[in-house]
Amino acid sequence: MFLRAALATLLLGVLPLYADITLDEIRSKPPSNARNFMIWQYLDQNITSAQADEAFYLVHNVGQRMFFAYAQKSDRPEVAYTVQCMKMGVKELIRTDDSGCAKLAVSVGKLSAMHKDARARVVDLVGDPGLKTAAEVLDDTNLSAHYRQYSPALFLRVYNGSYGDSKRRQFNFIPDYDYMQALAKAPGFTTAVMSTINDEKLSKFGWALTKVDAVEGLDPRGLFYLGLNQLLRGSKSRAIELFQRSGDKAYYQSDKDKALFWQALASEKNDLMWKLLAQSWDINFYTLYAMEKTGTFPENYYSQLQTSDAVSDLNLSDPFVWNELLDTIGRTPKNELYALAKRYDAKNLVPLQSFIIEKASRYRLQGYVMPYDAELTDVDTDTKAIIYALMRQESRFIPAALSHSYALGLMQMMPFLCRAMDGQVDCGRETLFDMFDPHINLLYAKPHIAWLQYRVYHPLFIAYAYNGGIGFTKRYLLDDKFNPGPYEPFLSMELMRTTETREYGKKVLTNYVVYKKILGEPVSLIDLCETLLHPSKTDRFRKTK
Repeated sequence: MFLRAALATLLLGVLPLYADITLDEIRSKPPSNARNFMIWQYLDQNITSAQADEAFYLVHNVGQRMFFAYAQKSDRPEVAYTVQCMKMGVKELIRTDDSGCAKLAVSVGKLSAMHKDARARVVDLVGDPGLKTAAEVLDDTNLSAHYRQYSPALFLRVYNGSYGDSKRRQFNFIPDYDYMQALAKAPGFTTAVMSTINDEKLSKFGWALTKVDAVEGLDPRGLFYLGLNQLLRGSKSRAIELFQRSGDKAYYQSDKDKALFWQALASEKNDLMWKLLAQSWDINFYTLYAMEKTGTFPENYYSQLQTSDAVSDLNLSDPFVWNELLDTIGRTPKNELYALAKRYDAKNLVPLQSFIIEKASRYRLQGYVMPYDAELTDVDTDTKAIIYALMRQESRFIPAALSHSYALGLMQMMPFLCRAMDGQVDCGRETLFDMFDPHINLLYAKPHIAWLQYRVYHPLFIAYAYNGGIGFTKRYLLDDKFNPGPYEPFLSMELMRTTETREYGKKVLTNYVVYKKILGEPVSLIDLCETLLHPSKTDRFRKTK
């Protein structure tokens, strides 16, 4: 039915309302993230407090971003009070006498940053028994002697919640064997492992982690990072065992491949493992690396789809249309998805068809289509590969893609960045909804990517900066990362604590290698990994350190 939708109706019914959103228009839309985005934009208009209240009551799943936007327009004192409390820092928390406000502001982390007397005052003010027990751990000046009197769950709650300096000062010791086994069975253990193994100021606790044998109940991530910890501390055989356990328990194929990759790295006789890894059906960093070592390349991908010359009126730039499509795709039985893809046979619906085909094949077929070449005639082939590598990860080529943090369109441009770039992009953008137009979205993305390319030259670091920010990337590189050493650059790739950026970087690098081959400029992933260890070839920061 979408193929028969009239373009004129879509243009009249969608685009003008975004120029001046009204409550009636918001009410006319189904509850969704797209409607939340409308409400967020509405709250940015010149509206009354009463109108802000009415709009806020229409929000589906209130988040902090939405609540803060609402608070700026509301004249209700309780709203202003709540926001003030939520934003309260450590110094303000220490000074306040308001128990209700303190309850909204307090956390284990903030308690860990306080002096003992101030901490006691805040805990008494809040009156939370759980925080009181956490404070007892934080107050213990000889925790290495007294840790057994605290439950493993409490120990990990305080360990994971404490700010870095406090954690390093108080927890860098080696608990006994039995206590470590108990910790491994308690909630939060995997988080503790991930935050420990690459922190030299927690080296003693890192050594204690090598004694953990009670791994049956651990999740695949916990097992994997325990394996890395063993490898860092010289126990290859134990590391290989933990990697194998991680792979056996992993649900996602990429996690299984990661575990096998590290078994191959840690093993002296690894040819068979590389060959086994190269046989995986998933196209990811680990399998591409193994395939290159064994002289192969994936065959289960496509860069083009055979479509008719018809042009559909279906508007993939409308997030509400995209929501309906997602609902349709989700309700379609798996054995009928290929037939559904054929319903959208039009040359301007390649992103939609590719999205459905990947899902229909259970991702055994992976799409590396290039539906926006007309917008990329002004960039060189390498930049084109980078843009498509980012786009594939950001939106799967869907122009109406909208994240819960309101990243927008093909390249998931953040609203603050769009506004900051308005002065240098002359395209007549009137509202943020214009960012769902592929042409406008790419007009903003291309100079931003060029700005990043001036500072970091390697596709992995470009991906880090695009996802996590250039400041984050600079700090990570300058923190003694990607230097020559055992298992590098792979350790630096795995030990980034920010999970989203860590995994995003590997996926974009994979996409880049595939797109370079499609575009006739094949590159070696092995060489790209080797280049990571040469600062002059990768970034402007480390070569002048």
